[in-house]
Amino acid sequence: MDSHILLGRILQKLIDKGFAQVVGYNKFGYIKHTEKQIYVTRETGEDSPVSFSKILIGIEAYQKNINLYDLGPNILRDVGITHVNSPIFALLHLLNKEDFT
Repeated sequence: MDSHILLGRILQKLIDKGFAQVVGYNKFGYIKHTEKQIYVTRETGEDSPVSFSKILIGIEAYQKNINLYDLGPNILRDVGITHVNSPIFALLHLLNKEDFT
């Protein structure tokens, strides 16, 4: 499936649910989104912008190697996602593993 369609599905699920969280990891609450990014709040109270381009990198990484889905957020560093790897990991897991294949 096209990575931009998956991005749209992630955004819609985040808006509907109000947060993204993988069991055992941090929770990220939805604040707002713009044309280029999503703003989430961390459990620490910090607000973080997460660019759509970084989320697309994560989507494409999962599409190329679905086994990454089962690994932790640090694996996203290997594809160039740093500083926001935990929120992106949580956002990507709003979709099921099968959605990326």
